[in-house]
Amino acid sequence: MIRYLAIAACALVLTPFAARAQEAEQPPERLFLLGAGVYATTNPYASAKKKTQTGALPLFVYQTQRFTADLSGLAVTAWSSDHFKLEGRVAPRFQLVDPKDTRDFSFLQRDAGVDLGGRLSAAAGPATLSLEYLRDVTDQAKGQEINLDLALSASPLEKLSVDVVAGVSWKDEKLATWLYGLRETEAGKLSAFEYGRTARAPSGGVLVPSLGVQARYQVTDRLFVIAAAEVELFDNDITDSPLMAKDHASSGFVSVVRRF
Repeated sequence: MIRYLAIAACALVLTPFAARAQEAEQPPERLFLLGAGVYATTNPYASAKKKTQTGALPLFVYQTQRFTADLSGLAVTAWSSDHFKLEGRVAPRFQLVDPKDTRDFSFLQRDAGVDLGGRLSAAAGPATLSLEYLRDVTDQAKGQEINLDLALSASPLEKLSVDVVAGVSWKDEKLATWLYGLRETEAGKLSAFEYGRTARAPSGGVLVPSLGVQARYQVTDRLFVIAAAEVELFDNDITDSPLMAKDHASSGFVSVVRRF
């Protein structure tokens, strides 16, 4: 979850940060990073089998002046200037924690999907503001979202760079149900919590604010340690769902990557 650590530690946290941090040290024509790391993420679902899930993830970034490929998907630059960039996006949607990791809701199917969309970014000094739109095209989540993020970068030490990212994500009714609710076809009319359809569930989608921090430390000319942590906050529109037990989800990721 964590935008979603499931792409949440890799989408709006690790991959953009790693790529940005390298631009001053790598020729701009090409950037290739490859590594692996471990993650830990809380399980916000009711009747979770484990309060905290852990595991391993690969980490890769391949970037040219017009093209970026990483765990968050593909980004192709359609237009750019000194301060602005417009990109087309193809993004996988998957979760490191889903209802299968619970005792009472393991019957829910939350298969991986693919989103299409675009992203507009504006940079000024240490600040980068980005607006992203994504829509499911694989009939899995059947929804869409709009993500607004502000990143502030700093280098307190010669070999250490830090980013702080604050964001908010709007998810429409279908995506909110896929993430936080229960469809009538899954749970029946009495137990369903389907946004915009059942009496107990609100309409108009949901807003999910988040706050994250990322750090990169240069060990050698080509070896780096990357760490990230993020928290998402859930209001009553989400926690009123019988699927949800917590008002937040937090996660962390630590990896070692090498530049080729």
